[in-house]
Amino acid sequence: MQKISPLQLYMLFSQFLYSTTIGFYIRPLAQHAGFSAWISVALGLVLGLLLVYWSYRLAIRRPSQAFGQYGQSIVGKWIHYPLSIVMIFSFLLASAFVLRELEDLVAEFYLRDTPNWAIAALFGLCIFRAVRSGLGTIFIGAQGIFFISIITIVSVPLLVSHKLNMQMAVALWTNFDPPGIWNGALLMTALFGEMAIILFFFPSFAQADKTMKALGWAAVTSAIITLTVLLAIILLFGPDLTANLSVPTLEMIRYIKYGSFFENLDPLLIVFWLYSMFIKCSLFMYAAVIGLTHIFGLKDHKPLSSFMTAAMIIVSLVMVRTGMEVEHFLQHGEVAFLLFTELIPAVYLAVDSIRSARRA
Repeated sequence: MQKISPLQLYMLFSQFLYSTTIGFYIRPLAQHAGFSAWISVALGLVLGLLLVYWSYRLAIRRPSQAFGQYGQSIVGKWIHYPLSIVMIFSFLLASAFVLRELEDLVAEFYLRDTPNWAIAALFGLCIFRAVRSGLGTIFIGAQGIFFISIITIVSVPLLVSHKLNMQMAVALWTNFDPPGIWNGALLMTALFGEMAIILFFFPSFAQADKTMKALGWAAVTSAIITLTVLLAIILLFGPDLTANLSVPTLEMIRYIKYGSFFENLDPLLIVFWLYSMFIKCSLFMYAAVIGLTHIFGLKDHKPLSSFMTAAMIIVSLVMVRTGMEVEHFLQHGEVAFLLFTELIPAVYLAVDSIRSARRA
């Protein structure tokens, strides 16, 4: 398999991060922090990159080996296997969660009479094909749409800039809610920390020593795009209305009045959203499949692809009953579980460092 370049890493993880943020995290950020949501994004960026750095430091110690192969030599197999299962389930749950968000979005705005199971099955089939094709296919797929995706998303705030209430801008640095900022920061920390998933792909990277630099720029790019969209939405609707809109970004698109093409831009944007979130689902699912492959000692991940994809579809359908429960699950379960999972590489790194120091 062809190695993944730092540029491909940057392109994929940029979309990996901002795709769900601008689609589904704007509303909870406004609910938690209001005008201070931009601070939550900045703080989450720093803390999330710290989690990713610990994962990187662990992986760079053995750049040619897979985590599933050397993890038990660090903490012992009786600890390694349970922790690996927790991480695999976390990746499966994260993939199912993004898929459920996709189902609700498409069913609410575009395919109202289509049952969720049909939408889930359709996306699941695409994810299955991507996972079965391998990591290189997923990264190449993200690379192909990178530039047009960013241009389309960034153009929306520019096209509604004349409608922004700039008098509210003063509240961005005078209105602070420390508890809300912290809650929003935890949400964003979990999001940026998702890049810790690189631990499972590290042997596939062409220039391992440049991995952290590529991920850092991807996180910064995603943060800039998120802040651009977030601030435009808050200055357009205000934090209270934003917190009560189902998908604030789509509502912002409908304020565009520069000709019939831009007035109907939301179907075009939804295509890029769907594609970017499809990439995210596929990467999470691939990590889960690879992790399970190493636990069973298999040489090929393909036999497990269909089973894990079916599990993802089922979990996405049964995890919650309504769209409102999706957001409740995000804030009262998914974020905490993601943070716990993203801290696991730090435990391995600490134990490995202590054992290396003793041997020295």
